[in-house]
Amino acid sequence: MVRRLRKTKKNQKYDYSRNRKRLNAKDRRNGKVKCPEIRKEYEPNKVPARNIHEMGLAYDVNRVIPIPNAKRMMKQMEAAFSEEPDEVLLAENEKKTKRPAQKQHVADQLEEDAKEFSGIRFRLPRPQVRQIMMMVDRYGFDYNAMAKDRRNYEQETWRQFRAKVRRFLKIPAQCTPYLERKGWLDCDMSDATDPRWKEFCTDDEA
Repeated sequence: MVRRLRKTKKNQKYDYSRNRKRLNAKDRRNGKVKCPEIRKEYEPNKVPARNIHEMGLAYDVNRVIPIPNAKRMMKQMEAAFSEEPDEVLLAENEKKTKRPAQKQHVADQLEEDAKEFSGIRFRLPRPQVRQIMMMVDRYGFDYNAMAKDRRNYEQETWRQFRAKVRRFLKIPAQCTPYLERKGWLDCDMSDATDPRWKEFCTDDEA
């Protein structure tokens, strides 16, 4: 083993074609920050943990929201019972009155962006959309006939077909071209008297 290590070290050669200064700088680099709000306030001369902490964000989620530990919880409960009520209230107030972060506006902006409704992003797979359009063209909204079709390779039930069709009609980006081709774009889907939207073989029909 020792002889093999000596041989390995002997065969190692210094690579003069490598730019060591550039490689060291690359190792020290923190990586590209993709979030524009964080990238704007990020200071390269500070470590990532401090940067994120100053923005009011959590660098290590496991520290901020730790896994519950029964032993630690029991100790905290014992300490709370042993202390006087006034001391407990003072400790809780101290925890609540934390000093805000230097760049708290970054966390507030991210929270506002997360709360904004950006529309329905869900999309059905293309093969599934083609299957739904073919079935509706052939049988309308007769889900029982869809289930008995010879092209129902997955052996789906009429309830599964009903869920698929209803989901498809709730995605405007996918159903609008199809409804336009059928001439149903101006029709009211909620109108139960319209025979084009009548659903057959379903427990919802009157």
